[in-house]
Amino acid sequence: MFTIRPATLADLDPVYQLICDLEGKALNLTFFTQNYKANLQDSTIRYIVACDGEKAIGFLSMHIQRILHHERPTCELQELNVLPEYRSLGVGSMLMGYAEEFAKELGLEEVELTTRNYRLRTQEFYKRLGYKQTHIKFVKKL
Repeated sequence: MFTIRPATLADLDPVYQLICDLEGKALNLTFFTQNYKANLQDSTIRYIVACDGEKAIGFLSMHIQRILHHERPTCELQELNVLPEYRSLGVGSMLMGYAEEFAKELGLEEVELTTRNYRLRTQEFYKRLGYKQTHIKFVKKL
């Protein structure tokens, strides 16, 4: 049985591997470590891991925000990934359910997320969970 829990500093290595897999490339470990440690201390960011026993097999990040055009705080789910051998076993749904329940406990107005245009399977996953496409995101590298 899989378990869901808040991520800790001890999860740095498996989370790094999950995010590198998500991005399809090796990220700079020094910068990743700095950001991971800082974000663990940030009260507006929640990192969540799914585990098979002691092994971290999935990761989700929640960023709580106070946006001016919303009455209450919201959150954006910015990263979600599950190890390939654990996909289609309900791990992603468990992570999403945990995040949504946590958002409800905090009294948040809504949960937002984005995914890349080419991730069609991921888009279908979010639709099955009741998410609606309401925005188009633009990005400009600096």
